[in-house]
Amino acid sequence: MECASEDWLSDLASRNIRTLPPRIDLLRQGDGTGPMHILLDGWAIRYKMLVDGRRQILSILLPGDIFDINGFMAKSMDHSIASLTGVKLAVLDKDVLATARSDYPDVEKLLWCDMHVSAAIQREWSTSLGQRTARERMAQLLCELYTRQTSSHLCEGQACAFHLTQTELAETLGMTPVYVNRTLQDLRREGLIQLENRTLTIHDLPSLEQLALFDPGYLRICESDGGTDLNKERADVL
Repeated sequence: MECASEDWLSDLASRNIRTLPPRIDLLRQGDGTGPMHILLDGWAIRYKMLVDGRRQILSILLPGDIFDINGFMAKSMDHSIASLTGVKLAVLDKDVLATARSDYPDVEKLLWCDMHVSAAIQREWSTSLGQRTARERMAQLLCELYTRQTSSHLCEGQACAFHLTQTELAETLGMTPVYVNRTLQDLRREGLIQLENRTLTIHDLPSLEQLALFDPGYLRICESDGGTDLNKERADVL
């Protein structure tokens, strides 16, 4: 049954593929919701805009992430989703949840697990903005992105992709671009990281995790009790 479920989801993901350029809106705040999407390749962000044009990045979407899963419940988007790089998306059938619920319960569990992990990441980011120092916030984000990509087999040794500009880091972490630059330079001088050519290399992961007060358990909440291995299921689709 598990193999049949993987085949069904992979087939859905291959039916309607969209390839889009970098830094455009995929879904806009206020628009009506649509079908679910799987990000097959590239990076994207969720964000909200204030009326004066200031932007807060709410989350970073990596290959394998599912978005607009709650579109069947909400009438309109309360945030926007934009590509950071060129992206490839799979647009899923509008009845995918109903079919999963009736015929493929393990896929339904995967979809809800993705929502739980997304919510856990949001809680961690809220904690960072409220309690972590600027250095700790930066270190936490770097650890999270590295861990997520490692779990999805997207890293090469100590290196992984990194497609956020310093302005986008500022919009994510509640810092100014100047302070983002200063913080990154400090982490470089301390021998913890290197950022070059859209690649993050972590030279001393234990020290970076210690600085960030990083506990990766929130990224694995569906697996800690023997539940769905989210990254394995995503890899099967990709």
